[in-house]
Amino acid sequence: MLGVIADDVTGASDVALSLREGGLRTVLYFGVPGPDVTPPDGCGAVVIALKSRMAPPGQAVASSLEALRRLREHGARRVYFKFCSTFDSTPDGNIGPVLDALADALDVPVVLLTPSSPRHGRTQYEGHLFVHGVPLAESSMRHHPVTPMTDSSLPRLLRAQTERPVGLLRWDTVRAGVAAVRAAVDEAATRGVRYLLADALDGGDLRTLGRVAADAPLTAGAAGLAEGLAGAAPAGGDAAAYEEADPSAVHPAAVLCGSCSARTLEQLDVLRAADRPTYRLDPVAEPDPAVLAERALAWYDGLPNGSPRGAPVFHSSVAPDELRAIQRQLGAGRAAAVLEEATGRVAAGLVARGVRRVIAAGGETSGAVVAALGVTGGLVGRAAAPGVPWIHPTSGPRIALLLKSGNFGGPDFLATVSGPPPDPSPAPHGSPPHGSPSHGRRQGARP
Repeated sequence: MLGVIADDVTGASDVALSLREGGLRTVLYFGVPGPDVTPPDGCGAVVIALKSRMAPPGQAVASSLEALRRLREHGARRVYFKFCSTFDSTPDGNIGPVLDALADALDVPVVLLTPSSPRHGRTQYEGHLFVHGVPLAESSMRHHPVTPMTDSSLPRLLRAQTERPVGLLRWDTVRAGVAAVRAAVDEAATRGVRYLLADALDGGDLRTLGRVAADAPLTAGAAGLAEGLAGAAPAGGDAAAYEEADPSAVHPAAVLCGSCSARTLEQLDVLRAADRPTYRLDPVAEPDPAVLAERALAWYDGLPNGSPRGAPVFHSSVAPDELRAIQRQLGAGRAAAVLEEATGRVAAGLVARGVRRVIAAGGETSGAVVAALGVTGGLVGRAAAPGVPWIHPTSGPRIALLLKSGNFGGPDFLATVSGPPPDPSPAPHGSPPHGSPSHGRRQGARP
């Protein structure tokens, strides 16, 4: 069995989909599962989603080691540490510290890793990370409000986070094939290199790396290399057995957005242009998360039934300059805590009111949603977009979940996956509460 430790919820969904599409029957847990939880029979992969990407390094290491212990108890003999394909991190971590802890625990001399994920437009060449052909430091990630990425050199980025030697496996060696890569890994071990960052430009490169790392105790990277590993592993049952009916037919639905990425902001613009009912969660106007959520749900309760325009939208997503202003007023930590708790409360309130299709945008937002709903695990279903599967929870309410990384999906993605109900009944539109911008009409009747 392949065990995966993912540093956030949307990244876990991404890698779980890659494993499923690589032929492995895959189950996804939100947080470390309890000792009484056993993966379903026939699983080829178990993915544990942590919230460690932005945690203090010590906390990230502790939770990752706890996940490792549980995976080993479940019989995982190969472990994959999944981090973001844009290498989201700071000089303090958490990619380096977690890698150090896992490699030490497993006594691994060399760890092969790459953030390359061509289906998401991420590639590594000569040790530099490119986002849709643009160097990382010149992409929109240079303006990330929490982890601005201002350097494209992966060896340099990783060396800032670890004292262990970092090496580079160049593309010409990868393209030369499995034997050449194995020789390079062996040679790196003799030189004492702990981490070997591998160039990869397409799926063929990742399949080559996956064949080399197929039996390695520890490998790391984004979803691309995980799919290469899945392709090199024996099939773990029928992955399609986890597929259920198309979740797009499940109603009512709601969208919750917390990501401030350029793509999510673009997707929100599309929703507004479609005249979706929209409510902004503003932590400055109301810093009490319980009151903030209560007001949002009261707004939802006041929407007329039968909107032909699709699901309502709750968001805290704002442009980078506005986010910085919020963080100056409240402090970055407090602002994030208020919004995560409020978003979780809104999600729970919506499901209690009958919402059965929940779409969340942003890693921290997704983590808050699954925690508030009491969802501890789910079966990985069909893809709604590359890296974004539908999740069918095995605990908590019977709903369909879509947990989207901020950067994923095309401009109309959120509008498409939260589309209109099958039998709309237009109704007059009521006035929104003061200070709560709203457009369109409420969709779906609550029981």
